[in-house]
Amino acid sequence: VEKFGSDSISNIVKALTTTSHIHHNYVFLDARRVITIDEDAIKDGAVVWHVSEEKFMEIFKEEEAKLGDARDSILCHFIITGYVAINTDGVAVTLKRDGSDYSAAIMGKILRANSISIWTDVDGVLSADPRRVPLANVLPEVSYDEAMELAYFGAKVIHPKTMQPALSCDPQIPIYIKNTFNTRSPGTRIFTNATTTKQNEKVVCGFSSVEGMALVNVEGTGMVGIRGVDKRIFGVLEYHDVNVALISQAISEHSVTFATSEDQ
Repeated sequence: VEKFGSDSISNIVKALTTTSHIHHNYVFLDARRVITIDEDAIKDGAVVWHVSEEKFMEIFKEEEAKLGDARDSILCHFIITGYVAINTDGVAVTLKRDGSDYSAAIMGKILRANSISIWTDVDGVLSADPRRVPLANVLPEVSYDEAMELAYFGAKVIHPKTMQPALSCDPQIPIYIKNTFNTRSPGTRIFTNATTTKQNEKVVCGFSSVEGMALVNVEGTGMVGIRGVDKRIFGVLEYHDVNVALISQAISEHSVTFATSEDQ
């Protein structure tokens, strides 16, 4: 079974734009020629930035050379496939969940873009799940930290990994969440860190929840004042590959509570 959705759409967009713009050069670019992933680095693979940037610069220079003397009067635009990449062994791979959005963020960092726009099916980041809170409204601005927390705890507008390339840039690149079906909506702007955001009126950014979680409480008088208890507890969890989402400990050291998914 073979899939050509991203390639086909990119070529269709290139064809449509080429026929309607005279002083612009639109170039189809397979992301597998640029985005390079080291699959051994972390679980979902890490972008090899210096290699990816070098590959893109070579392609950019090739396309500029094709324009010859006209390159000063013609702007070059790249229409790039999403979701796919290549690993350090030269084998085609995917960027997994929300890979297309992640591709946009990766290319945004490589290009040192002024902004990154993610087009989805909602007007932006909502203050709560509209299925549970009917009066939830679109947040005009949120910080990277706030968006990261909302995304982790149920807000499915943007995946946390999509924000990483923009967040790691200097200066950081703002991300705009826009609605494909409502282009007039201003959407949500995700930018800067919470520590540098000065909005005294916004005490609470939003509400989100995650289902299927279990709370485990470990308690006993023998834990009080004993060093290494937490290390032993979480060492056992690590050994059994149990991911912990939240940790809480009483100041008396009498108990430790942590949250993990029910299926673990």
